[in-house]
Amino acid sequence: MSDNRHLVLGTAGHIDHGKTALIKALTGADTDRLKEEKQRGISIELGYAELELPSGTRLSVIDVPGHERFVRNMVAGATGIDVFLLVVAADDGVMPQTREHMAIIEMLGIPRGVVAITKTDLVDEEMLELVEADVEEYLATTAYAGTPMVNVSSKTGAGLPELLGLLETAASEGGGHAAKGPARLPVDRVFSLRGIGTVVTGTLWSGNICAEDSLRVLPDGLEARARARAVQVHDQDVECAGAGSRVAVNLTGVDKQQLRRGQMIVKGEFTPTYMVDARLNLLPSAPALKYGAQVRFHHGTADATAKLMFADRRQMAPGDSCYAQVRLKTKIVPARGDRFIIRSLTPVTTIGGGVVLDPHPHKHGMGEEYVRRLETLEKGKPAEVVALMLDEARPGGLSFEQLRAASELPAGKLKEILADAENAGAEAASGKDAETGQAALRLADPAGELYFSRDAVIAFNTRVLEALARRQQEAPADPSLSPDRLGKAAGLPEDGRDFQMLLAALAGAGEITAVKGGRWALASAEARLSDSQKQLMDKLRGLLDEGGASPPTLRELEEAAGGRKDDLKLVLGLLEDAGDAVRIKPDLYYASGPLETARGQLIARCGEKGQITLAEFRDLLGISRKYAQALLEYFDRSGVTRRIEDYRVLRKKAQ
Repeated sequence: MSDNRHLVLGTAGHIDHGKTALIKALTGADTDRLKEEKQRGISIELGYAELELPSGTRLSVIDVPGHERFVRNMVAGATGIDVFLLVVAADDGVMPQTREHMAIIEMLGIPRGVVAITKTDLVDEEMLELVEADVEEYLATTAYAGTPMVNVSSKTGAGLPELLGLLETAASEGGGHAAKGPARLPVDRVFSLRGIGTVVTGTLWSGNICAEDSLRVLPDGLEARARARAVQVHDQDVECAGAGSRVAVNLTGVDKQQLRRGQMIVKGEFTPTYMVDARLNLLPSAPALKYGAQVRFHHGTADATAKLMFADRRQMAPGDSCYAQVRLKTKIVPARGDRFIIRSLTPVTTIGGGVVLDPHPHKHGMGEEYVRRLETLEKGKPAEVVALMLDEARPGGLSFEQLRAASELPAGKLKEILADAENAGAEAASGKDAETGQAALRLADPAGELYFSRDAVIAFNTRVLEALARRQQEAPADPSLSPDRLGKAAGLPEDGRDFQMLLAALAGAGEITAVKGGRWALASAEARLSDSQKQLMDKLRGLLDEGGASPPTLRELEEAAGGRKDDLKLVLGLLEDAGDAVRIKPDLYYASGPLETARGQLIARCGEKGQITLAEFRDLLGISRKYAQALLEYFDRSGVTRRIEDYRVLRKKAQ
């Protein structure tokens, strides 16, 4: 087995079948650590140990409780294991929690295991043969028919070497957790140590956690930043703990009272959710479930009440499998491919499980379109899943990291798919035959790259060009639109990267052009004024020129326009665009000639005297105080002058 791969061994079995005693015989560690466990002689909480196999391979061991009241704790431990150790007592045989634990193991998709028939020192050969047959018969009804089995005694040590050999074989057959990707650590214990502080433990599902890492605690609205002061694997300090390890993290920056079993310690971008879309499987022994049935949903170490909304049926029969949306009362932190368990509310028993297909779906009910979508997520080729993600991002796009997280694909495979999709998009754009469903376009800006489905780009371009064409037809004098209007037409916020990148690409293709004021128009558009608008433009230009340094106010210009306010706004805007008029305050425009004259006189006087007051500027131009103040404030804003107390001086660039 590779040195960088970590595996977790988990026990399963009925109460008092000898799970804890067997682990002690194998490891020397007593996993019953609570006073109540010692007094009652049963496991209540999860127990932990480390097992070294003959080859030197080390397994993290999770010992789960067998009592039916503590199956919730068993599920919390089982969701992190790679190899199971089913324990059946030779003096008891297959019992209810044997069956329930194995149902949980099967629903969690744990690939392999070993069966240990314990307490063989308490029975005769005939009884042992009956129990062996009982176990084999039961396993034949599950996915684990033919699982290797060994007879052992924790008391005498009989069979333990053979058991270690079978565990060695199971551990060498592959599996393990995802070493790459963002770290997720489901919390199963929280405690404080004097002189050390808050410690959380769990089985690291993916990624790695290193000393000094910045971490987040999710969900429950607790998104506090925490820091890993130290990291341990089985009481040994390590620089970094890898996926599959039993990990203890000494946290700073978060109080113990804020932490509990069921939370996730994460490194990277994870978003808690109240909903997942999933493949749901019911056990043959489960009751029929109606659409909207309430169940207990177990994910990692978290559990929550949930409703099951089937995608294609009103009722789910025992043994059925279907797609469903799971709506939870409290948030979880899922990823695509996560396994889960469902248990009935009353009586409390395991009834099924499933796998998460979409960790962040939109709310939906029944419908063939939802079934087809989930079929793609579950069974589709990687390229089809990526195409679905891009198509659903419409009208926007996705970054590489967003695509990687949503598709759960390795970075190398995703790059290969996107390269093929870009080629398909180029072929489709050039008129060649291509699968448009897999075509993609990559756009880049200084902040990075975004990928868009070809259909999204076509739809964006069509909507923007149609909006500008309508504007040209409706307002030929001003055929441009603001980014806000174009964003609404395209269904994207104007300040978003998606909109900015798609708009820039459309401009780069020569389809649209930027005009003054940050507005956009068709590249072929020309402003065309009506005869009355042309007359008004000539009139306004004349009034502003004649007014000189004391031009008419906006109210006076409105009177001159004869009540045509829309035309007045349009014509003044065009005069500004042409540089013939400048608005120095909301209700005051200057012709460019008189304004430049005033600027020149101001610079000359300040250059000569070093400064100028409002009164001096008023007298210099021979205008009223109102105009002089408006002009000076405009020159302050435009970087010509700087006010100091009651006088102005030139800024360096004006000098």
